[in-house]
Amino acid sequence: MPMESRHVGPAIRRASQAARNAMQVLEAGTAAALQAVYEGAADQVRQRIEQSAAAGGTGQVELSALRDLLAAIEAVLDAAAQRRSELVMAAIRRAAELGVQPFTAAGMAATGRMPAGSAPGDPQGGAIAAILDPGDALATAESAVAFVQTFRPAEDGLALSDRLWRVDAGAREAMRREVEAAVVRGRGADRAAAELLARGQAVPAATREAQRANDGAPLARTAAELLRDPTRGPLANVLRVMRTEINRAHGEAYMVGAERSPGFVGFRFLLSPRHPRPDICDLLARQNLHGLGPGVYPSRAALPWPAHPNTLSFVVAVFEEEIKPEDAAGRETSLQALQRLAPEIREGVLGPTKAGYFDQGLLTSGSIRSRVGAVQSRLQRQGRLPDAPAAR
Repeated sequence: MPMESRHVGPAIRRASQAARNAMQVLEAGTAAALQAVYEGAADQVRQRIEQSAAAGGTGQVELSALRDLLAAIEAVLDAAAQRRSELVMAAIRRAAELGVQPFTAAGMAATGRMPAGSAPGDPQGGAIAAILDPGDALATAESAVAFVQTFRPAEDGLALSDRLWRVDAGAREAMRREVEAAVVRGRGADRAAAELLARGQAVPAATREAQRANDGAPLARTAAELLRDPTRGPLANVLRVMRTEINRAHGEAYMVGAERSPGFVGFRFLLSPRHPRPDICDLLARQNLHGLGPGVYPSRAALPWPAHPNTLSFVVAVFEEEIKPEDAAGRETSLQALQRLAPEIREGVLGPTKAGYFDQGLLTSGSIRSRVGAVQSRLQRQGRLPDAPAAR
């Protein structure tokens, strides 16, 4: 094995781990900044609603003020969207920079554990030379950013800007629906109550409750909650987009440098320590389809990464000194890999219905990532599943 190849693998592995650690810091920091943006927008929306209610002198948002209020809320949302986009793009650029970092002289040296007698950029005596010079690193990172901006995933066919626009449109629609419904409901209840009183009838409790629907304070709280909740609504959607795209930018940039490295043989699909629950990633990280070891794929084209949106999995370069004879002997199919998984992990990978098909010997390799309904239809056409259970 060439001296450079023997040295470069360990150095890149250490630098790759440092980059992954930095990615976790980047994700957490960007998530906190995005949450602050939507917290600020929520506070502004709350203030706009309370001001509108106070201006009418009744403590309620009047129908006559609805148009101006909605316009004011939309201006708040537009400003938040602009700042959100700036934060997401800055994080994507930084993620791409971290992707190329392990293949630069500075990135390898920053780990502080270079092999004895070697120095970044020194080609003499078997020392490690940088895989990417500064110009190459910059161009690779910029290319990864451009890829992320234009890539259209098969699951939705939307570019990054389209997905962010959809988040914004959803936020505007949800806010408009909430405020309009409350104001109209309160106004309608007021009219109904007036008519009942004019006829000398008592106003039912439900009508009295509806009259408070457009009260400024509770409406303001409800509207603000739509923006600040990290588990649903625009903030949750933005966090999902951010995590997906910074990981994509990091991985795409990283893989360019990896493929240029001496001794490179493939990419390892690496589960994150924060991997929340069993899913398709567990299979992709364990199957040995190419005789290179569990979760190792020989090229970008063969690598099924990222497996899904909001993925926490990473890509790691694998070098020839890491491949063992038992890896080649352990080459298997996806179905064989599934058989090795514990039943609860297999169910997480496939879902309960397809896991049941697997246990019955009805699942093919091509069906592993297919939708349950498509698998059921195929089995029914083949006469192997006359009574399909409900898809889950």
